[in-house]
Amino acid sequence: MNSIQASISYLKGTSYEIGRLQGEEIRKNPNAMNVILSSESIDETKYKDTKQLIDQYVPGLNEELQGFADSLNIKPSCLNFFDETLLQPGGCSLGAVLPSKTSDGKTYVLRNYDLSPAISDMRLCTTKVKGKYSHTGFSVSYFGRSEGLNEEGFCVAFASCGIPVGKHPGMKKPILKGLQFMVIVRALLENCKDVEEGITYLGNMPIGTNMNLLLSDAKGNVALVETYDGEKVVKRGNKKSGFLIATNHAVMPKIMKLEDGKLEQSEIRYNFLKNNLESNDFFTKNKLQQLMFNEYPNGVTVHNFEENFGTVHSILFNLNDKQLDISFGSPINNKIYKLKVGETLPFNELEVFIENSNYGPNFWKLIK
Repeated sequence: MNSIQASISYLKGTSYEIGRLQGEEIRKNPNAMNVILSSESIDETKYKDTKQLIDQYVPGLNEELQGFADSLNIKPSCLNFFDETLLQPGGCSLGAVLPSKTSDGKTYVLRNYDLSPAISDMRLCTTKVKGKYSHTGFSVSYFGRSEGLNEEGFCVAFASCGIPVGKHPGMKKPILKGLQFMVIVRALLENCKDVEEGITYLGNMPIGTNMNLLLSDAKGNVALVETYDGEKVVKRGNKKSGFLIATNHAVMPKIMKLEDGKLEQSEIRYNFLKNNLESNDFFTKNKLQQLMFNEYPNGVTVHNFEENFGTVHSILFNLNDKQLDISFGSPINNKIYKLKVGETLPFNELEVFIENSNYGPNFWKLIK
């Protein structure tokens, strides 16, 4: 079994102050510096267009990026974050379980993020930007977020829908210009207090990624926002059924028609969650946690790290108590840490254990 390092950041202040803080932080990590900084400025038109979109939908983030650049004495246009091609491929399993199915009458969200530690930030952030909702979640491309829970009990979690969009090898070329998932997730966490505000905020937002975006709140509301090549469909959860889930394929008929196929392993993970959650049982927190201790193909936790598809973090969100139970890496091989939104762990780094499993060529099998 191998091990790698993960990190924890506590970011508090104005947007600019948080940017400078992260600049000082990253000086200690040369490998991260190489990923975040470009050897030359990106195209001026793309830089201006991206900056304008960020100003419109994620106010304050440009100030954070400026503070970060000033701390390192570079131009903001040298940050890879402004380049849409920084999107990383990845898989995920998501599930919101509503009060009608939980023994304590609370709302929970299960979340596994599957990627490779080599191309993941492996960084948990508690972020308290002055004038914004504070939130806790993992970073993507340092300044974005893959998921999180904010101080109002609003939870956002991302999964790619089909082949991830970007310009890296093996990825789908973008069909239209728009914001990518890590910016969208952060915008929602900082600016919305519940599912309805989240849906409204997405409104006419230009979305450049194909995604399953799960929105849940402490009032027991849940919605899945599915986007694909410019199409967007919103499905609100049924409180009677008591849950709403997603993995890495389309589940809404309008979007399903646009997909050429889906990975069989995505359907296997989806069916595992569905078959467990559609029972008539009431779920305790512990029983929900145990669902994440099952390894693929008999569960949703994946150890295919060598092929960039292993669980790099796993979270059980308790939206009413505003608490996160987190594992860095697979929860099967690593400790579970508990913390409240807005808090941080008593250390800045930790060792994460990685054990690879090879599931054979059918892991990448496409089905209709």
